[in-house]
Amino acid sequence: MEGKITTRQRETLGIIYNSFRDAGFPPSLQNLREDLGVASNQAVLDLLKALEKKGFIKREEGTSRGIVIRPIGYEAIGKEPLVRVAGVTAAGPMTLAIEQNEWTEMPSGHQKFENVFVVKVSGSSMIEAGIYDGDSVLIRKAEEFKSGDIVLARQGDDVTLKTFTYDNGRTYLKPENPACRIIPITHDTYFLGKMIANLGK
Repeated sequence: MEGKITTRQRETLGIIYNSFRDAGFPPSLQNLREDLGVASNQAVLDLLKALEKKGFIKREEGTSRGIVIRPIGYEAIGKEPLVRVAGVTAAGPMTLAIEQNEWTEMPSGHQKFENVFVVKVSGSSMIEAGIYDGDSVLIRKAEEFKSGDIVLARQGDDVTLKTFTYDNGRTYLKPENPACRIIPITHDTYFLGKMIANLGK
């Protein structure tokens, strides 16, 4: 349920935004308590609850830093949405994903999307799809995938960007480069999301 933001709520939202921008992650309850000049965690929790109820943020259960600013939250403080830069993925042989606490402004034209992040591509296995070494791609978390989607997939600790393919009862990760081999989908293949835009270099 969306509602009008108060001055105190806007101040809280601004502190959360600054923490993402400067530190790469949301503030702790202690950080918020100190920055807001309040004596108790409960006062902070009440502000967060009100912001969530009005639709400005989303909170994840089980973590003290589990705060995500929603699109209308950015609008309320007059800021461009931030998107997480998750690290490097392979468009070639699978490579270990590099997790980073870095955020950047959402690319123009994609501000409406939630549950998105940016990864930088390493390798040449997707060149026939126009994805080159050093490109950055925008990934959106998803629950459903169809044949032809370009997906970010994990097997064990390794992550790769490939085309999800269903062909004659077989499913596999297909490179868009004839010099590269397909990757069979196994029991430990997990889809992290699908590509919604190539942002280039």
